[in-house]
Amino acid sequence: MTDVLDMTVIEELLSLSDDGDPELLLDLIGMFLADGPTKLSSIVEGLGSGDLEQIERAAHSLKGSSGNLGARRLQYACEEMQVASRGHDMSTTKQLAPQMSACFDEARRALEAIRQRYAH
Repeated sequence: MTDVLDMTVIEELLSLSDDGDPELLLDLIGMFLADGPTKLSSIVEGLGSGDLEQIERAAHSLKGSSGNLGARRLQYACEEMQVASRGHDMSTTKQLAPQMSACFDEARRALEAIRQRYAH
């Protein structure tokens, strides 16, 4: 899992609570799992319509939430897509989409496992 998630970020989030309560971590994971598919759908929609601005916004948002949870591979994939879409490079943006989707899936699975571990 450490190749998917930077566990130091997870540990930092856990340490923010005085009593070790994982509530903040679980809330962030929950928001990521609820919002991530919406961001991916927005990217797919933007790819279909040629809306590079929509793609850039969604990739930027997903990059931030993945970074907050230490999902580094996904964060970097989003950054690549954000840069390509900002540069009006639809060809590269389309080429990056499968990689970003795969990175999202592995981050989602890893975060679901973390959530299971700390759920009350």
